[in-house]
Amino acid sequence: MSKQDLKPNHDLSTPSIELANGQVAVTGLPNAPMKQNFSILSIIAVGYNISNSWVAIAASFAIAIQSGGAVTLLYGIILVAAIMLCTGLTLAELASVYPTAGGQYHFTSILATSRWSRSLSYSSGLAAVFSWITLSASIALSSANVLMAIIIRWRPEYQPETWHYFLVYQAMNAVMVLYNIFLTNKTLWVYNLGFVLSISTFLAITITCPARSSIQLDSSHVWTQFANGSGGWPDGISFLTGLSTPQFMLSGLDATLHLAEECLQPERIVPKAVIVTVIVGFLTAFPFSVAIIYSYKDVELSLTAPTGFPIYFIWEKATHSPVAATIFMACMLTVSCIALNAVHQTSSRLTWSFARDEALFYSNKLASVSPTLGVPVYAILLDGLWVLLLGVVYVASSNAFNAFISTTVVVAQISYAIPSALLLYRRRSTDYLPSSRPFKLINSVGYIVNIVTIVWAVVLTVFFSFPTVLPATGGNMNYTSVVLVAMLVLGIVNWFAYARKHYHGPRLEL
Repeated sequence: MSKQDLKPNHDLSTPSIELANGQVAVTGLPNAPMKQNFSILSIIAVGYNISNSWVAIAASFAIAIQSGGAVTLLYGIILVAAIMLCTGLTLAELASVYPTAGGQYHFTSILATSRWSRSLSYSSGLAAVFSWITLSASIALSSANVLMAIIIRWRPEYQPETWHYFLVYQAMNAVMVLYNIFLTNKTLWVYNLGFVLSISTFLAITITCPARSSIQLDSSHVWTQFANGSGGWPDGISFLTGLSTPQFMLSGLDATLHLAEECLQPERIVPKAVIVTVIVGFLTAFPFSVAIIYSYKDVELSLTAPTGFPIYFIWEKATHSPVAATIFMACMLTVSCIALNAVHQTSSRLTWSFARDEALFYSNKLASVSPTLGVPVYAILLDGLWVLLLGVVYVASSNAFNAFISTTVVVAQISYAIPSALLLYRRRSTDYLPSSRPFKLINSVGYIVNIVTIVWAVVLTVFFSFPTVLPATGGNMNYTSVVLVAMLVLGIVNWFAYARKHYHGPRLEL
């Protein structure tokens, strides 16, 4: 096999694979091991269901409010949406040329030099795998918090313990693992239902809360008053740490990339789905946040709500109806469960793809697809096991949810930044981005969005590892850095014990 760098063949009308030194160019995916049953609407629905931006804002509302109040939340949404649009454009352009379930780690393998192809694609792939596992943990814990908040509101005598939340979290995870194995492929309509329910609930909340609220707020207070509740951080750092709430609204942006081999014409459908996810995410998260902020005068007071769920408190105060607020919470819980199912599905497909390339221990099992169920059962079970183990972090720290969110977005952005940097290294050459690609950016715009993607990964890695409040204690510290180090250690051990000998870059069975 030649040692020179590969220049891929890009005839987008026919399937093509060229492999050299771990690099692969792919277009067209006939005879894929899983059914190609996603239409453009279905895959957009999956992408939206995973991000569910207004739900993500509602679930992580406390982080932004504590780190700057409405200013961090509202301006943060605008800033993050613009940056993640750049990231989305980067991913969409690459996906239009290389539509495979591996997504960013496949892109990395193609773009890297032969010397660095294996190690860089392995790093990108592992970062992506870990980001999806922690995203599953984030949504499972958020769903548990929603359910427990409803119980506490209607049974005020109930005294919840940490292990109660832990058990609900584990139950959420177990149910979705089983659903993914036995039912997901038979009930894809659930994603369409989740999309409709999410949009309907968003409209109901956005209209009802301001209409029912008797509060009159001064706009200058909303848009200019920075409420630093960090306990010691300067306003700038407090603002940056509080951006984990807006950033969470577009977590899982690469979801549709990893379902490319289950949809028709992925080189056209997947790029559209990525961009639509960002646009719809912003168009729901921003109006939702504005409506909530203008519905209650002292949003900082919601941080002390007995239920431990600030948005529930605000909904009840704004609507003057605990029943209405509880209905909103029930809808949010339903949408969150659908999102959790979608995340498990996408996460398992990425793990399956990574194992197919022999990057993980027991790859022969993890890369198998059940002939009767049509899903990668072992990959689903492994991801579920990791989510189960991450639950231990919650027992150790009350800020586990913050750590899961921060870890998710940090490692995800790193996985996006690696192929972005390599694309710049290749000077966006037509050898790697053929002029015939279905989704094309003006070259100058391409350079800008690639650079923004890389810079943002650095910003997130630094500031999302900071404690959100000072002084930091064992109970409230940000365990993001601990989780990141644990992931790094696991990745290094897996590399030297297995992947270094077996992983040779992306490989497809066509």
